[in-house]
Amino acid sequence: MEIIGHKKTLTYLLGMAPEQFPHTLLITGPVSVGKTTIALAAAARLLGCSEGQAETHPSIIRLKAGSDPKTGTPRSSIPVQMVRDVKSLFHIQSDGPLVILIERAQELQQESSNALLKIMEEPGRKLYFIILALSEDSVLQTIKSRSAHVHLSPVTDSELRAGMLVRGVHETDIRGALEIGRGRPGVAIRYAEDAAYRERVISERMRFADVRRCKTTFEVEKLIGDFFAKKDRHIEGRAELAEILEWWMAWLSASEPTHPAIAQIAKTIPLLFENMHPRLLMERIVIEVVS
Repeated sequence: MEIIGHKKTLTYLLGMAPEQFPHTLLITGPVSVGKTTIALAAAARLLGCSEGQAETHPSIIRLKAGSDPKTGTPRSSIPVQMVRDVKSLFHIQSDGPLVILIERAQELQQESSNALLKIMEEPGRKLYFIILALSEDSVLQTIKSRSAHVHLSPVTDSELRAGMLVRGVHETDIRGALEIGRGRPGVAIRYAEDAAYRERVISERMRFADVRRCKTTFEVEKLIGDFFAKKDRHIEGRAELAEILEWWMAWLSASEPTHPAIAQIAKTIPLLFENMHPRLLMERIVIEVVS
């Protein structure tokens, strides 16, 4: 399936011969804008395979925090041992190139980053590192300084519409997909093709309407309490809140593009994954939205 948008970036990356390709490539951009898709297309070019084969190619090592294999709970960072174990996988390819894809570099902590730097300096191998992150600021300076950088901006609505029509998405579903996607193909396509996800969005839109109708402190507190009804799944809960706030930002941008809460939400989303209390962050947002 054709990649939606990012034509200049694709032309730049796929037009290079393997010997011209940067040793370390940093790709930044919003969630679901297409970073992983572009990374796999570039990796396929380096390995001489199709983009479909790149998903499971044995010469691509994909690193992300994932879940703890013992407990099944989501991890907040990429463990240092996971990075160190990469060297034990070098035997899978003795002569050809090896691509190490770090899917969310903001999950790398100092120790993990140091272990990654040691692997980058491994002599005698054709190693390529493709590092994905939300922004340059979310990557440690030691990694950033060694990387060529490509930033992916949201694609245009016309590109998204054309891409969804090619995929067979019905015109009646495209409008909602464009609104919630806000230039991010992954979100738009998921909305159009995943009925369960679409139902979640519709349900949240109804709650957002309730938030906007709040008149009293009691009503605000009750709605905030609903967000934190689940006491477990700490990391998953933060990711879910971030996704919900992305939707809120989309709806506000569509109806009131100058609403001050839009900027506040944009600042808050990355803070959800730092050492800050999510309930306090949500209280500020809700108060800003209903003001």
